[in-house]
Amino acid sequence: MLTAFFSRKPHPEPPASRVAPSAKIITEAWQLGAQLPDLTTENPPVSVRLPGDQRAARLGQGMDFELLRAYQPGEPASLIDWRISARTTEPMVRIFREPAQRQCHIVLDTSESMFFGTRYQLKITQALILAHLLTAAALHQNLAVCLHAPGLPARSMRHPSTSRASLLNQLHELGDWVDRLSSPQAIDWAGFRQRLGGGLSAGQLVVVLGDFQADFAADPHLLGWLPLAERHQLWFFAVFDPAEAQLPDLGAVTFAATPPARPVRLDTHQPALRAELAARFAQRLAAVRDLALAMGGRSTVVSTPTPVPELLTQCATQLLYGSTAPLS
Repeated sequence: MLTAFFSRKPHPEPPASRVAPSAKIITEAWQLGAQLPDLTTENPPVSVRLPGDQRAARLGQGMDFELLRAYQPGEPASLIDWRISARTTEPMVRIFREPAQRQCHIVLDTSESMFFGTRYQLKITQALILAHLLTAAALHQNLAVCLHAPGLPARSMRHPSTSRASLLNQLHELGDWVDRLSSPQAIDWAGFRQRLGGGLSAGQLVVVLGDFQADFAADPHLLGWLPLAERHQLWFFAVFDPAEAQLPDLGAVTFAATPPARPVRLDTHQPALRAELAARFAQRLAAVRDLALAMGGRSTVVSTPTPVPELLTQCATQLLYGSTAPLS
């Protein structure tokens, strides 16, 4: 009995049917995340450095005042400048030109198309693994991390944090949310981008984890991300399943849908239909890649069966050389 007590795991393995990644994979992602190169590139403001300048970790508030704007609902109350708000009719927020600490904002796509997978795990599961990996890397590089899930309206907005325990708890909460999500809701990407851009000072890192299927259907060129790209660094992770790139011949297949949408029945025995679906998939990935190249950001294509060590290699290759291995 004593042997069983001391060998007990602090985090029991979740059931295999869960959408969220297992505790073993999460542990591996946090261990390997510290090995990633710098997620952001920061140039010193002058060519000559004074002793200690730009070397210590930047903490506290920013230095250069930029503008004063009204407080937006949902933002942390700590951003309100109460001295100025006391002389106005509404709460006011001070925005600084240089952030005191660089932030990494991770956006998780929880739309209906992300709950699809034919190899080992779903696309949403791979996106959660990437969120764990990038969160560990950002904390190791002294970046404040903020997790966004615009498809989960019941989740309260959190401010950027540097606490590993807090962020790990938030990631576990997201895993529990997607496990209990019976009917994924459509995401208002235009409204989310507007709210996100209005609450950030320039120079932050925004990472988007998703398949861009719903966003691509509304905007084939994904131009809605340009306002964010003008002020921030963007990194797109296009998560896909191998069946999307080359749908096998499965005969008549019915794809379920969330009401009010109706299920779609396709005859995959027709070569023309499989070629059309593969062409749409290639166009979506090309739009993500072209947008990232045009705005000076990054784009990485990730397959659902990719293990964590290969995810680390893909991310490191993108950060060091600006490209990843071609899609096979």
